[in-house]
Amino acid sequence: MSAAGRAWANGAAALVALFASMAAVAAGPTAAPALKVCMLANSMPYSARAGATGFDVDVAAAVAAEAGYRLEPVWIDAPDTIQELDEGDMPLERLAREDCDAIFSVPGPAAETLRGHDALTLGAPYYGAAFELMRCKPDTPGNFRALRGQRVAIQSQTVAHFALLTVKAEPRNYFSLGQAFDAVRAGDVDAALLWGPALGYHLRMLRVSGLALREPAFAACELVAGYEPPTATRWNLHVATRKERTRMREHIDQALAHLAKEGRLAKLAEAWGVPWHAPFDGTYSLGALDELRRPQH
Repeated sequence: MSAAGRAWANGAAALVALFASMAAVAAGPTAAPALKVCMLANSMPYSARAGATGFDVDVAAAVAAEAGYRLEPVWIDAPDTIQELDEGDMPLERLAREDCDAIFSVPGPAAETLRGHDALTLGAPYYGAAFELMRCKPDTPGNFRALRGQRVAIQSQTVAHFALLTVKAEPRNYFSLGQAFDAVRAGDVDAALLWGPALGYHLRMLRVSGLALREPAFAACELVAGYEPPTATRWNLHVATRKERTRMREHIDQALAHLAKEGRLAKLAEAWGVPWHAPFDGTYSLGALDELRRPQH
């Protein structure tokens, strides 16, 4: 090749490299790999498509930023009556067929939650959630076993019903969290044992709306400070992924561990009214439910 030809070729190569560099700069954040997260479209405090808001949305965004991903919510329409998360509420089929990469706030253990979904697995637990005790009168017992003989509002078809029966409390069934809450406020029952994230969010929204300030009966209602949920009424929450996504799962777990260590997960939970618990040492099992029947010494 002549000197002129070599010069032309070198110049063309330089132009190609320049254009490639400019394209990479222009791409900016979109150059990051996507983290597609399946989220229920109307399931507060976890997620809501309107405004792309909620605890899971904020946590997923923090994880994506920490791990170098670009968050892409995949919105799933679901009934707006969902309060307590269980395996029937999770869009596991969508995850299994690769419509998304992950689902946040999935209760363990995997043997129960992921039964029938052999291609899926759970990452490390990153927070705990439980049925929390709420009262509107300060003289209501703040200890689970002390609820013996007390009228306690629960949401129908939850573990809270069976747990209360073991200590000879009197569970009263309501079809929604709001109805159960109102029963405590009105004095129809003595206390409520309800799913913590949903209950905490309900209390938060009352305070944000100003209703708790205008109505003394609301202002007195609170989660019992220092309440220790029995093992049979608590779960650890995880991120579900497909088993083959080992690297992504490691990135998510590492990011969550770092966010927890910095206290950022607790702050995000507080912002949504979600009672914060680090992962529990023990969680719900039939054995834990039986343990409640045994008298304490």
